[in-house]
Amino acid sequence: MRRISFGVLLIAFSTLVLEVMLTRAFDVTLAPNISYFVVTLAVFSFGLAGIYATLRPIPIEQDIRGILRTRSFAFAVTVLLLVPVINALPLDYTHLGHHPVKVLSAFAALYVALLLPFFLAGYILIAVFSKYAASIQRLYFWDLIGAGLGTVLVIPLIAKIGPGGLIVCAAAVALLAAALFSERRSWTKTAVIAAIVVAAIPFLRAPHYIDFDEHIDKRGVMTDLKAGLGEFVRWDPISKINVIDQKWTPQKAAPWWPFGDRKVIQYDGGNQSSYFYPFDGDLKKFRAYIDRDKSHIKAHFWQIGVLASHYLKRDSGQSVLVIGSAGGQETKAALVYGAAHVDAVELVPTVVELATGRYSSYIGDIFHNPAVHAVAGEGRSFLRHSDRLYDIIQMYSNYTNSSVAQGTGALSPEYLQTAEAYQEYFSHLTPNGVLHINHSAFPRMINTAALAWRRMGRTDFQRHVAVYTSDAEPFLPTMLIKMQPWTAAEIDELNAFLAPPELAASYRQHLAENPLDPSKSFLSADFYSGDFPSALAERMPVDANPRTDNRPYFGLMRKSFKILTPDPARFLDAGTAGYVNTSMLNGIIPMDVIHLFVTAAASLLFVILFVFVPLRFSKIGREEGATALPLLVYFSCLGAGFIILELVFIQKFMHLIGSPLYTYSTVIFTVLFSAGVGSASSERLGIGTNRRWALPFVAILIVGGALVAFYPALSRLALALPLPGRMLASSLMMFPLGFFLGMPFPLGILAISNQPRGAIAWAWGMNGLFTVVGGLLSVVLGVLLGFNFTIMLALAIYALAFAVFPRLRAMAPQTQGREVAAAGAHPTTA
Repeated sequence: MRRISFGVLLIAFSTLVLEVMLTRAFDVTLAPNISYFVVTLAVFSFGLAGIYATLRPIPIEQDIRGILRTRSFAFAVTVLLLVPVINALPLDYTHLGHHPVKVLSAFAALYVALLLPFFLAGYILIAVFSKYAASIQRLYFWDLIGAGLGTVLVIPLIAKIGPGGLIVCAAAVALLAAALFSERRSWTKTAVIAAIVVAAIPFLRAPHYIDFDEHIDKRGVMTDLKAGLGEFVRWDPISKINVIDQKWTPQKAAPWWPFGDRKVIQYDGGNQSSYFYPFDGDLKKFRAYIDRDKSHIKAHFWQIGVLASHYLKRDSGQSVLVIGSAGGQETKAALVYGAAHVDAVELVPTVVELATGRYSSYIGDIFHNPAVHAVAGEGRSFLRHSDRLYDIIQMYSNYTNSSVAQGTGALSPEYLQTAEAYQEYFSHLTPNGVLHINHSAFPRMINTAALAWRRMGRTDFQRHVAVYTSDAEPFLPTMLIKMQPWTAAEIDELNAFLAPPELAASYRQHLAENPLDPSKSFLSADFYSGDFPSALAERMPVDANPRTDNRPYFGLMRKSFKILTPDPARFLDAGTAGYVNTSMLNGIIPMDVIHLFVTAAASLLFVILFVFVPLRFSKIGREEGATALPLLVYFSCLGAGFIILELVFIQKFMHLIGSPLYTYSTVIFTVLFSAGVGSASSERLGIGTNRRWALPFVAILIVGGALVAFYPALSRLALALPLPGRMLASSLMMFPLGFFLGMPFPLGILAISNQPRGAIAWAWGMNGLFTVVGGLLSVVLGVLLGFNFTIMLALAIYALAFAVFPRLRAMAPQTQGREVAAAGAHPTTA
C-alpha cells in the first residue's frame, strides 16, 4: 500500500507543477488574465473526471492497479504533447474580430489538449480514494503533501529549465507513478527508465529552453525575436526576461521612440518593458549636456518627468530610494543631480544581475557607483526594514503581471498603490522630502494618498501635491508629493524644467494639479480630503475610490463597457480614460474582466452538468434515500471554503512577508502541508463519523476567527524579523487553521463510503467544481468587499458544511468498523 500512497503523492505533485507552469507560460505567450481562465477551465476537467466516475463507477471488487498504471502513463503522454500542441495553435486572441472561427477553434483545441491530462490525473485520484475509502485520512495526507511540494520545488528550477522543461519533468514524475502503481516487474523497469530519460531532456538542453512560442506580438517582441535581435532570455522565478537590442533608424521613429539606440528589457513577453540606455558613465559631462539641451531627453530617459524630483533636490547631498530600479534610468537621474546615497530596489533578481553584470558597462556602471546600493527585493518590504529617511522616494510605473507573484492571476493587486503603502512612503521621507511617482490614473493615486495623509493626522494635503501631464504620455503623469507645502519658487522651477522650449511640444509636461492655486487644478478639493464623498464616487464614469491593502486592485476602475472620452466635468482625465480603454479589444471586448465572465458562465454550465446529470443517470442519484443534497452541499462547501481561504491568505500575508514570490510559496505550501498533517492526524485523534466529528468544524471557526482578529497585532510584531523569520511567523499563524482544514474532506468521504459506487466520485467532482467557483468568488468579493469580509464568508461556508454534516453522517455506517478495518491498508482538493 505504500506504493499506492507514494504514487498518489507523485500524481498530485505532477498536477500542481503542470498547473503552475501552464499559468506562467500563458502569462507570457498570452496574458495573465487569459492564463487565468484557460487554466481554470482546464481544472474543471478534474471535476469532470469525478462525474465520469460517478456515471461509470469502478466495481468494488476490481483490482485498480492496472487502471492506475495505464491512466498514469496516458497522463504522462498527454503532458508531453502539450508544448508542441500549444505552440502549433494560432492563439492570438487579438485577431478574434477578423478571424473569429479560426481563433475560437484554436482555443477549443487548446481546451481539449488541457482537459485530457487534468481529467486523467483526477480520475487516478478518484479511483484510489474510492477503492481505499477507509484509508482516506492517510491517502489525503499524501495528496496534499504532493501538491504542496509541487508549488515550491518549481521555483529553484524554473530559471534553469523553464516552464516547458518543468512540464516535461512533470510527465517524467507521472511515469514514476505508473511504475509504482504497476505490479509487473517489466513494466516497472520500463517506466522508470523512460522517466529518467524524459527528465534528463530539459537538463541536457540547458541553457536552452524547451520553450513556448509567442502568440501575440506584445510591444513588438515577436517581431524583434524573429529579426534575431534577442540577446538574452531567462525564466526568472518572477518574470521571463528577454533583452532585445534595438538600433534606431529614421524609419523606426515613433512618438514613443523618437531617437536613440537602446536595449529593451521585456518582462513576460512584453507585458511590461524597461530599457538599458547607453551611457559612457561621465556624470558631469552628461549633466552639462542635459542642462544645455533637453531636446533628446528621450534617448536617455523614458520621459523628462523621470528627472523632476532629482532636479528639484539637486546638489543637496540627497538620499534617494528607487523602487523598481530596472534598467537604471532613475538611478542615473539621481547620480546626475548629485545624490549622495541611492538605494535601488528591483523585484526581479535577473534584472539586478544584468544591470550590475552583463550590461553594466553599457549603462555607464551606474550600479557600481559608490553611492549606489542595488538590492533585489520588494519595495515595501525593503522600507519596513530600513530606518533611513530619504529626500526622494521614486517609483516609475512599477508593478508585476506575474500570476505566480500575484498568487491568483485573475486580477492584478498593486500593493505599492494602497493607502498603507503611502503611509510607509511618507513615514520614510525627510521633513521636506518628495514622493515621486509616475503611474496611471492620477485621480485614484491622489485619492489613495489623501487617505494615508489623513490617517497620519496630517492636513491641508492639496498644498503638498503637484501633478504634471504631457500630451504624448498621458498614461504616466508625474505626481510629486512634498512633505512641506510647495512654494511658488519651486513650482516655477519645475514648470520651466519640465517644459523646455527645445523639447517637442507633445513631450513637455504641464501642471495639471496646482498646489498654489487649486482653482486651476483638474480635480476638486474632495480628492484631497481623505474622505472621498460617495455621491461624487457614484457620479464619476470610473471607480476612483482609494485602494487599501484590504482592497488592493488599483487598476480595476471600469464601471461600464463603453469607450470613455475625457470628461472634465466628472473629473475623467485623458490618461485615465485611455488607460481604461486600452483593455477594450476591438472596442468591444473588455479584456481586463472578460475572463471573470467566461469563468462565471463556465461555472454555471458545469454546476448544471455536475448536479443534474448524476441525479438523472447515476445509481447514487436515483437511489431512494441516498440523500444526494447533503452530499452536494457538503463537498461544495469544502471546495469553495478551502480555496477562498488559500487565495485570500496569499493576499493577506503579502503585507507581512513582502516578496510576492515567497508569499505565494509560503502560503500554498503551509496550507497544503498543514492540511495534510491534519488529515493524517485525524485518524490518530479518533476523529470519525461516530465520534469527535464536530471538533474540526468548531476549531476552524474559532481558529479562523482568531486569526482575523489577531493578525494585525501579530503581523506588526513579526514585521521586525528578517525575511526567513517573517516566512516562519506566517507559517506558524496559518498552520493551526490549515491543520483543521485538512479534516472535513476525509471525514466526509468516510461518511459516504457505504453509499452506492460513484458517491465518492460525485463528491470529488463537486469539490473540484466549487474549488474553481470559490476561486472566482474570492476575487469578486475581494474587489467588492475586501479580504477580511471574504475570509469571514469562507468561515461561514464551513459553518454551513458543519450544519449539513449530521445529515451526511446519517448515511455512514453506525460503527467505526469500516474505518478501522482498513487501517492497515494505505492511498487535491479540500
